[in-house]
Amino acid sequence: LKTFLGFVQSIPFPPSFFSPLRINTMAPSGRKFKVCICGGAGGIGQPLSMLMAMDDRVGELSVYDLTVSAVPAEGVATDLAHLNMGSRVRAFGLDPKSGDKPKDKLKECFVGADLVLIPAGVPRKPGMN
Repeated sequence: LKTFLGFVQSIPFPPSFFSPLRINTMAPSGRKFKVCICGGAGGIGQPLSMLMAMDDRVGELSVYDLTVSAVPAEGVATDLAHLNMGSRVRAFGLDPKSGDKPKDKLKECFVGADLVLIPAGVPRKPGMN
């Protein structure tokens, strides 16, 4: 271990390596970010949607989930519309029984997105580790 630490300490890192990280506060084009949340009506997706909607760097939030969810994406978007925020929230739902393909139905949801978050999943069943 001493040999490894000595080797690392001998590497001539540039001074900029140790400078604080700079986080971009705007999308590359200078506009606010568009964020899509797939599974935005679930137990993790709802608070995540709220946090993203309240972030000043987010200009548009797309909440996507299946229409068979306990709370549909439209309900989450309606709830978020009551917050005092600067982002525009839009809901997108997909009915799995309709036979519609997500790529045909959800193009508007994903086009132009700077960030896609996917908290979607299936709840654990008894006996799952």
